[in-house]
Amino acid sequence: MRALVIGSGPNGLVCAINLAAAGLDTTVLEQASTPGGGVSSSEATLPGFVHDDCAGFFPLSAASPAIRGLGLERHGLEWIDPEVPMVHPFLDGTSIELHRDLDATVASLERAAQGAGVAWRGLTAPLLQHEELVRRTALSTFPPLLPGLRLALKLRRRSLELSRLMLGSVANLGRELFDHPAPTAWLCGSTAHSDLTPGSAGGAAFGFALNWLGHAVGWPIPRGGARSLSEAMVAKLVDDGGRLRCDARVERVLCRRGRVSGVRLADGEELPAEVVVATVSAGPFAAMLPDGALPGRLIRRLARWRYGLGTFKLDWALGGPVPWQAEEARRAAVVHIGDTVEAFFRSAQESGLGRVPAAPAMVVGQQSLHDPTRAPAGRHTLYAYARVPARYQQGDEAVADRLEARIESFAPGFRDLVLGRQFRSPAALERENPSFVGGDLGGGSFELDQQFLFRPAPELVRHRTGLRGLYVASASVHPGAGAHGVQGAGAAAAVLADRSAFRLKRGRSVRIRSTISGRGPQREDRSSV
Repeated sequence: MRALVIGSGPNGLVCAINLAAAGLDTTVLEQASTPGGGVSSSEATLPGFVHDDCAGFFPLSAASPAIRGLGLERHGLEWIDPEVPMVHPFLDGTSIELHRDLDATVASLERAAQGAGVAWRGLTAPLLQHEELVRRTALSTFPPLLPGLRLALKLRRRSLELSRLMLGSVANLGRELFDHPAPTAWLCGSTAHSDLTPGSAGGAAFGFALNWLGHAVGWPIPRGGARSLSEAMVAKLVDDGGRLRCDARVERVLCRRGRVSGVRLADGEELPAEVVVATVSAGPFAAMLPDGALPGRLIRRLARWRYGLGTFKLDWALGGPVPWQAEEARRAAVVHIGDTVEAFFRSAQESGLGRVPAAPAMVVGQQSLHDPTRAPAGRHTLYAYARVPARYQQGDEAVADRLEARIESFAPGFRDLVLGRQFRSPAALERENPSFVGGDLGGGSFELDQQFLFRPAPELVRHRTGLRGLYVASASVHPGAGAHGVQGAGAAAAVLADRSAFRLKRGRSVRIRSTISGRGPQREDRSSV
């Protein structure tokens, strides 16, 4: 059986590895010239400076059963686990840190607001005691019944209170938990990794989960750049007998007699297959399908899928480390730029209104502080992004200057260190990867009406499409964005389950025909299935 996987991001590679290991003739088709999708690196500014193109930190990879089970360390992957995953600096030079160590984080919160650290311990410690169950509940195909039930039984009454808190906004979680603006801002900073505002329903789960993962697995980085993770997965795929084709952009999924028959590439080449797994996001996936392939209502849902805010990405080559006013920020892996809860609200609201924020909330990555392979000796890289409208009136150079000035306000003298700079607008990100519609790296908005059963639609949440042989495994499917490969593993499991069911059905039909023919029992020939 021949399988084609569209896209070589984590979902595509995880899916292909599982299919190839099960004996399917598996090929991954990647539209770009290098594999990885959003998990890639390049010398974007100056020679010798390695920058992560999109994803830069990988708590979800470290937590995911779909990634952890691949044994990628045998294929050259080496994780670096910074002691301080994240720091939230304030403009007055103080900060609150997220440490790998829970006690150190509690102490940092207590310095900011008496009782805040105790409250954080009370919320996180019970879940850390059941870390494996939490990860399997959050990072599994929908619905996660067995691990979710086991976790609820472990937590007992606390599970109801936790559910209530997670359904609210991150701002309300911070206010209820800490009753102080500084630690609430520290918690709100993690929503800058998404399109959610501090006031979005369900945002509490997003912000809390990222910070909780800092204790459970850290926010690790692959030595040598994000591309090292993709390279290890490609090596695993090849070892298992799979193949990768780059510069192979799929234009159309082909169907014949009510089932998938292959794909057509942009150059006109047609590739036959009995199985096609698409890891592109909802909108581009709908555009690949011929008329009548799926019900009209479902096609409309995919075509009208709501994408989140765009992303403006910046990379710098620096002559030295960033001179943050907050001393703890000088050793953190990630720095959240936002200052106050009100500033986070303003940044998100201005972007939602179609304006580039005057003071953008930013995620800043300092990979070279922890991985010396990223820059020449004594030099450093810096990685940053902000959520902005997909389209805006300002020139891209002006937007880049605005983000740079925002960092300067927290680190006076930063601009003097800049040796080189590269920026990419939402439009540029979409040109590079058509799945990033409007510069949304997450495969669609994370607002609550596009989660769980509705990501992207009840008919697709289990990866089957209704068209025989066609499966979905993109970030537009539950559990959403992140380099965790859960959708890829889920789609592969669906393919293999359907293959087994087909074999069983065919085997039964062979036995029935043999009995009817009067020739007595015949040996089953499964070699052609």
